[in-house]
Amino acid sequence: MAGATCIKCGGHAFERGRIMPLGEQHAVSVLQCAGCGTVAGILESQISIESLQKQVANIDAGIMRIVKAMQDLS
Repeated sequence: MAGATCIKCGGHAFERGRIMPLGEQHAVSVLQCAGCGTVAGILESQISIESLQKQVANIDAGIMRIVKAMQDLS
C-alpha cells in the first residue's frame, strides 16, 4: 500500500496542527507535513460541530413555531 507524500518536500510523516486564517476568530485544525509544515488537509473541528448544533436548534425552534401557528389556526 502506498503512503501519503507531501507535495512540497516529499516527506511521509504528518501531524495535527492549528492555523489561524486571516480575519477569523478561531483556529482551524489541519493535517500538516511534519517536516515542512505544508497543510495537507483540514480536520473537522469542535467549532464546526458546535455551529451545526446551533443551526439544528434554530431549525427545531422554527419548526415548533410553525406547528404552533398551524395549531392556532385550527
